[in-house]
Amino acid sequence: MARVECVDLQRVFSLRDGGEEVAVDSISVTIEEGEFTTVVGPSGCGKTTFLRMIAGLETPTSGEIRFDGEPVTDISPQSRELSMVFQSIALFPFRTVRSNIEYGLKYADVPTEEVKERVEEMASMVGIEELLDKKPPQLSGGQQQRAALARALIRDPEVFLLDEPLSDLDAKLKTEMRTELKELHQQFPKTTIYVTHDQQEAMTLSDSVIVLNDGRIMQKAPPEKVYSAPENTFVAQFIGSPTINMFEATLESGALVADVLQRAVPIAEELQARIREKADGGLQLGVRPNDLTRTEDGAEAFLEGSVKVFEQMGDETILHLILEGTDREIRVSVPPSVIPEQGDQFQFTFDHGDAHLFDRETGEAITNGLDIPKPPA
Repeated sequence: MARVECVDLQRVFSLRDGGEEVAVDSISVTIEEGEFTTVVGPSGCGKTTFLRMIAGLETPTSGEIRFDGEPVTDISPQSRELSMVFQSIALFPFRTVRSNIEYGLKYADVPTEEVKERVEEMASMVGIEELLDKKPPQLSGGQQQRAALARALIRDPEVFLLDEPLSDLDAKLKTEMRTELKELHQQFPKTTIYVTHDQQEAMTLSDSVIVLNDGRIMQKAPPEKVYSAPENTFVAQFIGSPTINMFEATLESGALVADVLQRAVPIAEELQARIREKADGGLQLGVRPNDLTRTEDGAEAFLEGSVKVFEQMGDETILHLILEGTDREIRVSVPPSVIPEQGDQFQFTFDHGDAHLFDRETGEAITNGLDIPKPPA
C-alpha cells in the first residue's frame, strides 16, 4: 500500500482555436495508505484526467505526484506499482479467463507454479474459479468485470485505480458488484482511487469522497460528511437525491426571513454574529427533501404548497410542490403510504439542526444546522 500525494497538480489542454482548457486546476490532496477514495463529479469535471495522471497515462502540465513521499510524476506507468480497471472491460477475447488473469503478471518475475496458485486464489476471491477455462464472450458483463478485477489485483499493486468500472452494468449487477468491491477492499486493503459520476457508488463504497467541479476539489470528506455537512452549495446540490431545496434568505431581527417561508426561522445570537461576519450580502437556506416533516399545525409550518406531480419510488414518495403564493417548486420525501391527488395542500416543518446556511454570493457554507434560542424559563 502507498500514500498518494498530489501537489498543485494541473493539466491544461491546447485547443485548435489557440485557446486552452483547464481540465485539472491546481489540485493538492493526500490519499492515505489503505484508504478507499472515490472521486465523483459531473461529466467533464476532470475526474478521469486526474486519475490518468496518477496512473502515468497523462502528463501533468505542472505539479507533482508522490507515492510514499517519492516523486513518480516522470516515472512510466509500469514502474509505478499500480493496477487499473477501466470502464470498458479490457480483456483479450480469444484468451481464456485464466490466461487473461495471468497477463497481470506478464512482466513480473514469478515462477510458473506460483502464477498458477495466484490465479486460482484471485479467481476464487472474485467468485469465478469455475470460469477459468472459458473465454470472455462466454461470460456475462458482471463475470467479465470480475475477471478484470482479478487480473488487476494479482499484481499485488501498491495503488489500485478504477475508472467507472460499473457504468456499463445493469442496476442489479451494479448493486452486486458494489458489495463485492467493498468486500474485496476489506480483504485487500489497497490504497484505492475510484472514479465515478454515480453518487450512490461514491457514498456506499468509500472511506473518503472527493467532489470535483471544473477541475477543482470542492470537498474531501467521509461520505456522511459530504452529505450532512457540505462545505458549499455545489456539494450540497450535487450530493443527495432528490436534490436539496434552496431558498434565498436574509437575516432580520434575529431570524432568517424568506419570501417562500410561512414564518421566520429564529437564530441564536452566537450564530447571528457568525452570519454577519461571514456573509456581507444575502444568504441561502438549504433543507433536504427527507428532512421536511409533514405537519397539520399551521402555526408550526415553515412551508406550504400544493402537489404538482408525485413520484412513487417504492420506499418513498417524492412530492413536487408549488409553494403557496409563489411559482417556486420544491421536492419533499414522504412515506410510500401517502398517495396524493394533484392540487392537494401540504404543510411542512423542519428541525433546525437539519438546515444548512450558505453565503449567497460565494456559495460557502456558514453553518450546517441552525441553533435556536432557548424558550424563556
